[in-house]
Amino acid sequence: AVIVELLKERGVLPDFEQGRRGVDAVIFPMSPELRPEAVRAASALRDAGRRVDLILEGKKAKWVFKHADRIGASYVVVIGKREADNGIAAVKDLATSEQREVSLEDLPSAIPAGHRK
Repeated sequence: AVIVELLKERGVLPDFEQGRRGVDAVIFPMSPELRPEAVRAASALRDAGRRVDLILEGKKAKWVFKHADRIGASYVVVIGKREADNGIAAVKDLATSEQREVSLEDLPSAIPAGHRK
């Protein structure tokens, strides 16, 4: 607590709330072999100006959705084996709970930049 007060006093305390709301999408490959597709999807979104959190650890879907909520992400992009085989991703809008399938090449247009919950 003392360190926080000192950082505030000197005007150098990071704005943690800003970081919580700075992610457009969380990308989650359902298994390790799908990581290359997830990395490509993350790169395409980043190239289009989207802020992305790419989950490469072996996490469960429940954890991913809780994490997305904690960091204020607007969308979760899930890439499973069926999706990867078909060149698509499942995109869930966390504000509306609406989920749709989007081709990986159309992913940047399906996730607007700066759309926050």
